[in-house]
Amino acid sequence: MVRRAEWVATAKTVASIAYESDIRYIATSLAYYAFISLMPVLLLVFIVFGRQLAGVVSVTGAQFLTPDTQQLLYEGLTAATGRTAATVLSVVVLAWSGANVAVGVLTVVERIEAVTEQPLARQVCDAATVLGTLTAAVLVILVQSVFLALFATGPLSVLVGFAVLFVALTVTLLPLYFVPSRVASSPQDALPGAMTTAMGWTALHAAIQFFAANAGQYAIYGVLSGLILILTSTYVAAIVLMVGVVVNAVLATDTDDLYDVSG
Repeated sequence: MVRRAEWVATAKTVASIAYESDIRYIATSLAYYAFISLMPVLLLVFIVFGRQLAGVVSVTGAQFLTPDTQQLLYEGLTAATGRTAATVLSVVVLAWSGANVAVGVLTVVERIEAVTEQPLARQVCDAATVLGTLTAAVLVILVQSVFLALFATGPLSVLVGFAVLFVALTVTLLPLYFVPSRVASSPQDALPGAMTTAMGWTALHAAIQFFAANAGQYAIYGVLSGLILILTSTYVAAIVLMVGVVVNAVLATDTDDLYDVSG
């Protein structure tokens, strides 16, 4: 009973700090940068690996995009018009978006942990860790989607696939919650935040796949619903990512030393 009360108190503290520190507004900007990075990433990957990749993208996209959105994406990948200019623009957009994502995440870490601005060299190291970790996490999700699309034979295999995704995301996300943090002195201290985000992202990914698989049964259907789905999912994913920072800070630090929730 005491244990349950402690967990409830911790959850309330996490929710209070997350709300008062306004992470939902930073999540909005992160979702925007993630959204505008989607097509440049796919375009660059397509240019590197060739036209046959479009078929793989179509298979993978079936797991989390509506059919109309899949078709729009496929046509964008296979169109040759203006490819050189699009490549240059993609690199610029990715660099700009990546920098803003890193700054946004590090801003949340500094705000939640109430630390002063770090030296430039440390900021660069932290930013590289954030971008590298998020890139790896996205790749893990894509690989899991491809495997489910190609090899899933029933509910049990799907369940195992999501269990593996949870474990893989937990391991992949550890550097993001350990390297930039000043309260996590070891990977073990960073584990609760990584597990929180991994669990949230796994559940979100499962919900997206369920919606995409059953989208034809609903009136809200087509490219517009696909875009709304992407924007909403990236926003929720960004919130969950930053809640992980709050979880680690609350568990590792006296809450009086964290963000002043009283304002």
